[in-house]
Amino acid sequence: MLETLREPSPAIEQIEALIVDFIQDGWGADDSAEIDLDENLLTSGLVDSVGIVRLIAHLKESLNVTVPPTDLVPNNFRTIRIMAAYLDSRKKV
Repeated sequence: MLETLREPSPAIEQIEALIVDFIQDGWGADDSAEIDLDENLLTSGLVDSVGIVRLIAHLKESLNVTVPPTDLVPNNFRTIRIMAAYLDSRKKV
């Protein structure tokens, strides 16, 4: 059976926008430059390891979600799209 591709939910799109805004504000990224939601944040140099920690702390507070220590792994926070989907799933827990 083939799975249908779904568009991101509005909640995920809002989380993605929150992440992009934080990156643009916090690192002086050009507001007019489009940030690829699937780009690896660390290997691209867009965000460093300290920046990821600051970003996660900001999102936890802004979205009122808990991120257990066991979930603080690179696979959950590698790209904006992955991070947004992960955080959206935590809001429902």
